[in-house]
Amino acid sequence: MRYLGTISAMMLAALGAALADETPDPIDYDVIAVKRHVLRVTVGGEQQLHEGDHAISGDYLRTGSRSAADLEVPELAAMFHVGAKTRFRLAHDRPGVLIDVERGSLRGVFGKLADSDDRERLVTTPSAILAVRGTDYGVDVEKDGDTTVTVFEGTVEVRGLGVEVESVQIQAGHATRIRKGRAPTAPVVHGLST
Repeated sequence: MRYLGTISAMMLAALGAALADETPDPIDYDVIAVKRHVLRVTVGGEQQLHEGDHAISGDYLRTGSRSAADLEVPELAAMFHVGAKTRFRLAHDRPGVLIDVERGSLRGVFGKLADSDDRERLVTTPSAILAVRGTDYGVDVEKDGDTTVTVFEGTVEVRGLGVEVESVQIQAGHATRIRKGRAPTAPVVHGLST
């Protein structure tokens, strides 16, 4: 009996170590600008963040009415301009995901990583996964989870969540809409500037 208990304990320890290896390393987000209110939502309430503060992986944040914030992830050459009334989580439990936008708008600007750096830089919404294949795009998530992606520079690979179809490459000057549970629409010219 003791032998089986020891083996079970060893198997649980090995499983725990394997699962720990899959957990992404924490990411540090620098708060570089705040207009009015950006709040960290915690079990104990909300905490106002200010320019110079830091947020970390797993934090749940929201901006207030007529508010905005700029967050930077220097190690991944990523900058996020977050619009008013936006709710989002920072790099939660999925590897490669930098921000999961629940509702609202943000603009992601990505610099080039070193050629040897093949880390994925993803943004997710209730209806889509966005992979950076370019440098500058906007995301708008509606109350029902439908998402609009507008590309200003470079290319963004867009895939609908829960849909078994090929991803769509959205080039600069184009936009797509993704309804919850559906594939992205064909890209259309947007005519917008940043």
